[in-house]
Amino acid sequence: MKKQLFAAVVGAALAFPLFAQAESIYAGANIGRAELKVSADQGSSRKDNDTGYKVYAGYDFTQNFGAEAGYVDFGKLSQNIEDMKSAIKNHAFYVAATGTLPLNEQFSLFAKAGVAQNRAKLTINALNFSKSESHNKTSALFGIGAAYHFDKKLSLVAEYENFGKVASEDGATLKADLLSIGLRYKF
Repeated sequence: MKKQLFAAVVGAALAFPLFAQAESIYAGANIGRAELKVSADQGSSRKDNDTGYKVYAGYDFTQNFGAEAGYVDFGKLSQNIEDMKSAIKNHAFYVAATGTLPLNEQFSLFAKAGVAQNRAKLTINALNFSKSESHNKTSALFGIGAAYHFDKKLSLVAEYENFGKVASEDGATLKADLLSIGLRYKF
């Protein structure tokens, strides 16, 4: 599945110039609050916020429908207990269908639904013990947002994206979401 998702992202990125029309292709970058939450079967859970960011590109097929692909870094969830340090880092590549509802010339609302290929890396360091492992998982992506258009090319965007369960093993699950703000430029 990882190879298929990677091929889809690369294919979408290569296909964008082929469909180049005025104001149809866009690119953007956002920064914001990423939340990672670990839950275990026995009921314990821990969540933490870190600075997250994303870079993305998209193509609007019509005024209301399009596609988007991007990369998201969720930062890390870390914990120190006495002589043991643990950290989980997570990032994802995604592709999504987008829907836009223009409210007027300056404002629009948008939503997206797609799939993300997530990679979570766990590291544990203790006095006489060290462990590092990575987990890949495909998850559904859902997002909503709003855009303020400074002009026909530059917009300020604010959005919330939920990446669902981005990793799971031995009864523990890792969930991730991103609340961000950024700039989008239409070519």
